[in-house]
Amino acid sequence: MIYESSWKTYVRRFPATSIIILALIVLHILTHVYGKGATDFETARQFGAMQSNNKEWTEFPYLLTSTYQHIGGVLHLASNLIALYIISPFIERVFGTIRFVILFNLTGFFGGLVTLLFTTDLTSSGASSAVFGFLGIYIALMVKQHPLLTKEIAYPMVVITAVNIISTFLIPGISITGHLGGLLAGMLLGMWIPASKTLIKEGFFISFFKTIITTGIIFAILLIPQNVIKSHSFIDVATQVGLGDYVTGKKKVALFNLHRDPVLDELNWMIEQYNEKSVPLFNGLVEDYNNGINIDHPTAQQEAITEKIAILEENIEIIHNHSSINETNQVQNQLLIMNEKLLEAAKHAQKTLETMTPYESNAFLSKMQEVEDAYNQFHQMLEELRDDYEY
Repeated sequence: MIYESSWKTYVRRFPATSIIILALIVLHILTHVYGKGATDFETARQFGAMQSNNKEWTEFPYLLTSTYQHIGGVLHLASNLIALYIISPFIERVFGTIRFVILFNLTGFFGGLVTLLFTTDLTSSGASSAVFGFLGIYIALMVKQHPLLTKEIAYPMVVITAVNIISTFLIPGISITGHLGGLLAGMLLGMWIPASKTLIKEGFFISFFKTIITTGIIFAILLIPQNVIKSHSFIDVATQVGLGDYVTGKKKVALFNLHRDPVLDELNWMIEQYNEKSVPLFNGLVEDYNNGINIDHPTAQQEAITEKIAILEENIEIIHNHSSINETNQVQNQLLIMNEKLLEAAKHAQKTLETMTPYESNAFLSKMQEVEDAYNQFHQMLEELRDDYEY
């Protein structure tokens, strides 16, 4: 196993690994500087966390960015940094910067892809898929009997791999799909992509630019499906290959759901309702009102608000009928109250555009303030629940 006592020596010998480790740390700090921290679901999403409920091509870039963001907080980040520090150097030296960065990003991507395919209502992020991907690469190199993979390196990796696989199935809150997806991807890519028979050494700045450019190209490629594949949705393609029922959640793989936490599932469901439904409706209502109040015949805005009222009524029924658990019942009730107030505000907005009276306008503005107050209370209750259960 490669070990360096001096961090300067480590950076000089393993620049790509060092750059990725630095990127993970910097991104984590930025979530606190420009957001509410890595463990905040909204901030995590803004900084790249994936959401498995978004079964669209637009989620593909997040399957890459989620490798760099750590929603589990400092301990989550630290565990992956330590793992990368230990297991990455040999892989970097036998594959070189470009192939090393490709392997890191692709194993992370495939871990996210398996999560997207086989789970629903899950917000996920972290470099553990790539860590398992590297362990899978070690397995591939052992199978290929790489001449530089000595027993001193291989045996500890076998132990680390075994311990991590066992932990994946024993510790709640760990993404089984992400870990196993990354491991499988690593084994396949390790068998396919050739490794050098001699150690490769590259300068820090050359490695830096190669890392940035390679990652940028992969990210750009992942933007292609949403802009090119217009005739078939992600679910359509998954259905064609026999995975449609798993993507939609009609079928589940028992192995991937061994320790699903019901509280976490409910949290993810409520966050989805808020982010994907309540927020767009709130913003859209404000836009329709502002556009309509300034013109003589706001017919289009009135029709748009009518559609939003129908959607809100449907959402309220969904939230009301959703079976809750004791731990999340109060938060779900607050989500319901928030949507009910938003529905009342929408009705006042509609009447305002019909009558153009100050009374209805003031009533709308007052109700929207109540909606904001309800949101603040919902967000506070959500954070308290997450703190109680250490999510």
